[in-house]
Amino acid sequence: MQYIDYAECTLCALTSRLSELKKFNRSDPESVRRIIVRVANDLPLGRSRTFANSFEELTGIVGLEDPYASEKDRYEKVAREIIVPRIINASEVELIKVAAAANSVDVPMFNYTFNEGMLIRSINEEPIWLGTSEEELSEVIKGIGKVTYVVDNAGEFAVDSVLISKLASHSKVTIVARLKPYETDVTYDYVKRMIKDSNINIVNTGNRYPAFLSSEIYNNYIKESDLVISKGVGNFEAYLESGINHPNALFLFKVKCAPLQRMLNVEFNKPIILHSRYLNSRH
Repeated sequence: MQYIDYAECTLCALTSRLSELKKFNRSDPESVRRIIVRVANDLPLGRSRTFANSFEELTGIVGLEDPYASEKDRYEKVAREIIVPRIINASEVELIKVAAAANSVDVPMFNYTFNEGMLIRSINEEPIWLGTSEEELSEVIKGIGKVTYVVDNAGEFAVDSVLISKLASHSKVTIVARLKPYETDVTYDYVKRMIKDSNINIVNTGNRYPAFLSSEIYNNYIKESDLVISKGVGNFEAYLESGINHPNALFLFKVKCAPLQRMLNVEFNKPIILHSRYLNSRH
């Protein structure tokens, strides 16, 4: 599945990148043309590569390798100062619920715009469970040996890091991050700076692409994991695109677009905890 909805995903890519040109004061005709051409040329490569490649085009236009650097720092500061003290003593299952709800952070999308207040307000939202339950997950986590944690946005990573530390107290944890900046995602270098536990393995995708498009990451870490925890819409869609069928993967994200809303038959902007068996059973 390269696109959940070809037309709407294309519209979303163009909406995000053209909104960013305006945001970074580069909405001149030539810059707009470059974005449109890049998206059009990359459409056959699939949704994940189209979004990543068009972001790379954006960085060249605005002359910044990480255009969201200051915003990402601000989101992380807000989360660490306001959210983390509230959840530091929560159980792992409670933290998984908060991690799903905290996925409100994102760049401008078609029909979705983020502000920092949304991150703070979102943490108390109850998620929708698909393919698993809170009770089942509590039991599963107790016996997990190897965990691969695929990270996503800044801000929510502050929540992820609390959960990761608790998982690492009884399981072998590997964190996967994109090597190069992509939208508001945390990068490998940032994760390395923030995670001080030497028992936690931190690896990168080698580029701007999500983890599920890397055969090296999949074969060396994801495939043999007892549990995969994947954050965000982009990583979820890359999983769909890859054709992988992992027996025990959890996808934590908020439903930020109409194609996902229709696919999962849930409310818009609701946090989701989705087990891979829910997807596997539908194929």
